[in-house]
Order: sequence, then structure tokens, then C-alpha cells
Amino acid sequence: MALQKSHRRGGHEPYQCKKKNGDHRFWLGNCAVNCYTQWFSGLSCPAWNITKNEQYKIAKRRVFRYNLIVVVEKLRDPAYVKAIEDMFGLSGITKRSVPYCERPSHKANSDYPLVIQNSTMQRLKDLNSLDITFYNQMGDCLNDLTSYNFPRWDPDRFDLGSWNWTEAVLKAKAAKESKRSKI
Repeated sequence: MALQKSHRRGGHEPYQCKKKNGDHRFWLGNCAVNCYTQWFSGLSCPAWNITKNEQYKIAKRRVFRYNLIVVVEKLRDPAYVKAIEDMFGLSGITKRSVPYCERPSHKANSDYPLVIQNSTMQRLKDLNSLDITFYNQMGDCLNDLTSYNFPRWDPDRFDLGSWNWTEAVLKAKAAKESKRSKI
């Protein structure tokens, strides 16, 4: 379906809440309108009748509890990158690897460039106005800065022996295999 037609019915097919283990779940891949507001609020199912404004308030309250919000677009600013790297005591956060489908995606985009009519763009902006406001509130405080006063890395601030999810999964798999081999 063409993008020009899709936006006329709200940008997507009416969202049906999926269930997992009996609970309604939000699936970002199925979302087309105000997705980040819904995602961060955790109140995305239309059957719950939660207003968009209430979702927005809850999403904002939840995100403002984070100690750090990285604005991806600011990673183009070398001073911002340096401040983030200094905060965590590391370097190279903007060094890239090549994602699996990057080259074919770029070729497809150059062979078939997306042309969006002004009316469609405006409709999409209207439909996603909460997400646009949400994004602007998260990043506007950084707009005119040329330096960033983030805290610097202090190894005593963190428990470096904390639980490692990947390691725990590998240990659990090894224990399971060991148990199977004994049977």
C-alpha cells in the first residue's frame, strides 16, 4: 500500500493488542503512530481506553527518571560524543560496524527514492504530534550547547562485579547441558 493512502486512515491498520502469557503486549514493530509515547508509557492497548495525553504524561514521568538519555542525533557532535565517552570511561562509541542489510538497503533507497507529498508529511506530523513533542522535550535542553557538563567516569561509583545477563544465560545453558548428559 502506498504511503499516500496509508496516512488517510490513521497511518496504520487499527492496532490489535497481542497477548503473550495472557497479558496484552506492545509490539513496537506493529506501531505507526506515537509509538515512543506508547512504548515508554506501557499503556498502548486501545482496549484499555487510556487517553493519549495520559500516556504522554506517564511516558514523560518514566523517562525523566533515567539518569542519562542519549539523543542519537547529537552523536554527530564531537563534543557530545567526548562527554559521553568521558562519562563512561571509554572511547569509540561512534565507531560503526556494518549492519547486515545496510548495503542492500542503501541501494534500494537510491534506486527507489521515497517521495513524500507535503500533505502526507503534514498528516504524519499531525498523527505523531505527541512523539514529536516528547522527542523535543527530551533533547531541547542540549540544543545550543557547545560543551556538556556530564559527570566524568569514577570507577568507585559502579559495582563492576555486577550481574552479567549474557554470562548468566551461558552458565544456565551449560548447566542444562550438563544435567542432560548425566541422564
